[in-house]
Amino acid sequence: MANYGMYMKSSNENSQHINTIQMPTIEQAEAYFAGRKQMTLEQFRSLFLVREIKDSTKGLMYGNR
Repeated sequence: MANYGMYMKSSNENSQHINTIQMPTIEQAEAYFAGRKQMTLEQFRSLFLVREIKDSTKGLMYGNR
């Protein structure tokens, strides 16, 4: 399973993820996050992005180390 993060859609490329989940596919991660926000997929996709997190060993506590 891969780790996926939910991000706000914005022009800032260095944004931190809001929430993370382990799911087999990005489509399932999007559906999960949309359900948590009680939104349709269209509504969710207009406000948020879901991307795979490649290096899951670094969390917010570790910063940019």
